[in-house]
Amino acid sequence: MKLGDPISMSPPEARLAAETVKAQVRAGNDPASAQRSAERSRRAEESRKQTCSAWLARYATERMRDGHNKYQRDELRHVRFALQELALVDAYPEQCVPRHIRELADMHRERPATGRQRFGAMSRFLDYLLDEEVLQSNPCVSVSKRRRPKPPPPRMNFYSPDDLRALWNADGLKLQYQRYLRFMITTPLRAAEGSELAWGQIDADRAEISLNFDETKNSEHFVIPLSPMAVSVIEADHQTHDRLVFPLSARSGEKMTSWSHFNRCVRTASGINHFILHDLRRTFSTLMAENTNVSESIIDSLLNHKQSATRSGVIRHYQQAKHLETRRSVMKEWGQLLEGWI
Repeated sequence: MKLGDPISMSPPEARLAAETVKAQVRAGNDPASAQRSAERSRRAEESRKQTCSAWLARYATERMRDGHNKYQRDELRHVRFALQELALVDAYPEQCVPRHIRELADMHRERPATGRQRFGAMSRFLDYLLDEEVLQSNPCVSVSKRRRPKPPPPRMNFYSPDDLRALWNADGLKLQYQRYLRFMITTPLRAAEGSELAWGQIDADRAEISLNFDETKNSEHFVIPLSPMAVSVIEADHQTHDRLVFPLSARSGEKMTSWSHFNRCVRTASGINHFILHDLRRTFSTLMAENTNVSESIIDSLLNHKQSATRSGVIRHYQQAKHLETRRSVMKEWGQLLEGWI
């Protein structure tokens, strides 16, 4: 054990400290362990005296990979907004109490989707602080189920074949917007998965796209075959030299963020005033179920939902089939339907 140094402690004080330590050992105690425990407590206290914004910066680096994909960026954005709405940006984490979380839930009652996203993101951030021993408990757990944000009503909108024809032939869109829109009609990827699609993710020989686990919403590796129609859309612009297949941002190499602007442009050009990009996935699912004999489970697997990748019981461990050839035939059938309609 280090008791001190010649500057802070005189020889008589050092002898007295040494005798005190020896007495503690004779009594069966471990003064070195106590010293280490005190040092850990001191460091933990210093760590706790960081503001929520400082902890959010650490959370972004250690857990959210600095917003590597859209879902991580959305998570960080909702935590940041929640801290701003509760005036906790410059507060210490222990100052966040259940009352704040109830206020967060109440302030978004008219926007249930936003409220639920804020609550969930904030709860996961506070769980991180719990793991780091900054908090003794997560205040979100203390909020009753009655006060927690309810799920928003599910969207039911999908497009008819006539709507798809109008979207496909939308005039006035800039080239990359039009290529991307047509691709999303042919292939039911999520908006970010399509907009951030890189040439290296496409296997031209097998006509399929391969997404790594960190590039999908459900953190599962995903392979989706491409119909001939989708391949023709991808190859429509041979002049592009960008890393991305669909460079939608005005700034070269940057990820697309102007989704509201994109939707407005599509509505103006197509005349489909209720257009929302995500509804194309529901359109694929609905029209395939109505016009083919493909099972709903296979259709859902092509949407890469978490539920479709989750199996319970023994089958979860023994059934690892991906039905890739079946998926390939389904995407070919979808392409044929589109060709007939468009």
